Amino acid sequence: MISRDDLLQDFDDVQSESGCYFFQHVLPQFNYAYCLRSTEDQDLLVVSKGIEDRKFASSVTMQAPACPPPGAPTVFELQANDYGFTHAMAVPHTYHGHLKGRLEAKRGQLFLCIPIFRCEFAGDESADAFRDAILRTVAVFDWTRTVSPKISVYFDNPGTGGGTEACGAIVTFATLISEVKNLSGIVNGFIEITNYTGDVVEVLSTSEGAFTLIRNRKDEEAMDVDSLRSMLEHFVSR
Repeated sequence: MISRDDLLQDFDDVQSESGCYFFQHVLPQFNYAYCLRSTEDQDLLVVSKGIEDRKFASSVTMQAPACPPPGAPTVFELQANDYGFTHAMAVPHTYHGHLKGRLEAKRGQLFLCIPIFRCEFAGDESADAFRDAILRTVAVFDWTRTVSPKISVYFDNPGTGGGTEACGAIVTFATLISEVKNLSGIVNGFIEITNYTGDVVEVLSTSEGAFTLIRNRKDEEAMDVDSLRSMLEHFVSR
């Protein structure tokens, strides 16, 4: 259990409200706002960048499950909110570095709760995969962000020389569409796309500007690039 006195070791001002502690990390260009709900069994931390919404942050901690598993993420639903987030994900202290330092000994039951759009995380990420995602693809502390679906691509493009290993690579939607356009007319290339649920589609190009979408490894549909983009946007975010 992390107390107000514990927090005052590292933060100048710690306020209590609605069963939570509120405090900030002030940087030259923006602030991080923290909300901590602390009980005997768990400490739930919500962090936002450049915005302080105590009511919403507190509500996230209230909706979190009691005692999430200590070694893996836990995804839970959120009530309708002004930011459009559908879910939140609680990750254990081994997944993040918040409140390290003088509070290190009390971080054992500290879970970081991040509001998310469901398509942004599968919910089974390792600690390394989670840290990589929040550094490169999902700005989890920005509550006004656009949706950033989890997209894994496995592709080979002999025309550009680009490609990935069979395990794939996590990319943004903009990067995916760029690679789709690069595939145009490369008849011996392919792109295999996996969304956050583990569903897979494959894209081939039969000629310049013409594409084939393959669902379920067998169902083929001819598409132009605009139709393909629209379908892929739905596939990665549904």
